[in-house]
Amino acid sequence: MASNRDMFNLMGALSQSAADAANREFYGKITYPWPQLTYSTYADQHCGTVFLNQELGDWTHTRVPAHPRIWIAGCGSNQATLTALKFPLAEITATDISTTSLAVCEKNLSQLGIKNVKLVEQSINDAGYAEEFDYVICTGVIHHNADPAIPLARLAAGLKPDGVLELQVYNYYHRILTTAYQKAMRYLFMDDPEIGLDEQLALTRDLMDKFPIENTMCFYLKQQKEESMEFLADSFLQPVEHSYTIESLIMLLETAGMELGLPCVNVFDKMTGKLFWNIEFDNEIAASHYHKLADFARWQISNLLMVERAPSLSFYVQRNDSRFKRKSEGEVCNEFLDTRFLKYHTTITNYVGGNGDYKLSPTPISHPSPRVPVDQVAHRIFKEISPNKTIREVFQALGIKPTFNLVNNVRIQLTTPHFPYLKAVQREMRRAPEQELNS
Repeated sequence: MASNRDMFNLMGALSQSAADAANREFYGKITYPWPQLTYSTYADQHCGTVFLNQELGDWTHTRVPAHPRIWIAGCGSNQATLTALKFPLAEITATDISTTSLAVCEKNLSQLGIKNVKLVEQSINDAGYAEEFDYVICTGVIHHNADPAIPLARLAAGLKPDGVLELQVYNYYHRILTTAYQKAMRYLFMDDPEIGLDEQLALTRDLMDKFPIENTMCFYLKQQKEESMEFLADSFLQPVEHSYTIESLIMLLETAGMELGLPCVNVFDKMTGKLFWNIEFDNEIAASHYHKLADFARWQISNLLMVERAPSLSFYVQRNDSRFKRKSEGEVCNEFLDTRFLKYHTTITNYVGGNGDYKLSPTPISHPSPRVPVDQVAHRIFKEISPNKTIREVFQALGIKPTFNLVNNVRIQLTTPHFPYLKAVQREMRRAPEQELNS
């Protein structure tokens, strides 16, 4: 059986401090993520917390408070700015190991006049926060450590007992080729430590045109030819990388006294259409067994069968000692069906530019955009929405059977941060047993 060292790129993971040093050097040479072309300000200052809470399955908009304390752990070059604009009433601490990334952050925050962010040069491994934050964001960070359980424990410690962690780690089935390439480059240059990132990037660009074997790696490299230098470096030349399945992520969370909540749609999955963790089986036997399973078992099956088409491992996580009992997807969908909604609308105003030279474009733009959902069923539900009807009553009026997969898909595409079409206004607390959602 392959060891973790065989499966993942752990050749540089000699210790936590060594991994920190490697990441500090790596992200000192590249600005990651690459500069935003636009930053958006929201006319509705509560937009961020309203739709965050709804994605958490909280239709009262109170789980994460209106004035939250937020920690962005590993903020990179732009996440602090994006978060501050989406949560203008928050008190934000943004930490990163890279002075280069923090310098870009500081320049952009100053350019946009943002005052609610404190930047701190710090490895998560060295953080000493104790039950301070309502909401912690850590996306694409802890898997670049020698032992990801150590920074995860720091994140758990910094979270208030009832707080929420937004966590993203690499999906194993998304990273097989990139991990293989990273390790190949480390072996190739293991006897010549003077070969730096620029030379390795130049070689990678050349191999995209002149790969010696016509195989999966050849085709994959060719697909990335138009990507930026920052993307290629982070994908193909990162010094340390773990990746996970649903099952191994749950095991990791258990080491920190945490549990998996609901999936969180991220911007990359929205772009590629990887929105859903549930499979629609035509085979009745498979469907019957699949829908009887708890969320975690169902999602693990999906992870194994979807392979590269599975969503990112981007989830909301909470401490085991939280007063909020974890809600299953089925429970959240039933509450969604018994909630009344208003069609949501606000405007955004964009700062346009790049590299710390942003200019405010004075024309407000409608949000969400497009104004009406693209998905056909979500579109029909949206058109029928009235504050006098629950979603269940809307389904009934349209003659649509509310199966679990359909309801869950509509919930995601109408009420979450990347699809902010409906805002909950009232939930019906009574429901007859025969109305419980099933597959």
